[in-house]
Amino acid sequence: MKSRLIQRTAPYYVVVLVSIAAQLAAQDKPDFSGSWVLESGAQSAGDIPQALSVSQSLVRTTVRGEPMKPFFKDITVTPALESGKSSQMYQIGVEGGTVAGRANGTADSLRTHHRVQWQEQALVIESGSYTGPTPESGQWAERREVWSLDSGGRLHLAITARSSVAASRTVMLVYRRAVMDCGCGRA
Repeated sequence: MKSRLIQRTAPYYVVVLVSIAAQLAAQDKPDFSGSWVLESGAQSAGDIPQALSVSQSLVRTTVRGEPMKPFFKDITVTPALESGKSSQMYQIGVEGGTVAGRANGTADSLRTHHRVQWQEQALVIESGSYTGPTPESGQWAERREVWSLDSGGRLHLAITARSSVAASRTVMLVYRRAVMDCGCGRA
């Protein structure tokens, strides 16, 4: 009887252990997934999210289905702003942008660039736009976000914004995980 129970439940334990091992392997980088509530920082500004919903995609297999060292492929961030919610997905490890122009080689509009990469245990998201021939020329704007977790599991977010028309501004924000109310124990 006991050996039969072990035979039936053993595969489930193997699946759980493999799943935990894959997640631990990817945890050489922080997982920011979850719901976050602003704990400290500039709480009155309309462009500061009072809450964040974040999810990171963990890749464990190649396109052929073969196992590989897990890594975080992308991060999707949905901030709760006064103006509403809108999600933004960033592919981790990708650098790119856009260049507009004419066939004769002259630029006629805005150019953009972005980069998302790990720097040690921090995720750095950079983006910008410019109208001149190079970054920070013509009318331009730059934004840099540095995401990290402290030892208490709080999310630290440093946002630096610079532009051709305004002085550089850095905002330091700290978020704590949102406590989800399950409604348990209520009559």
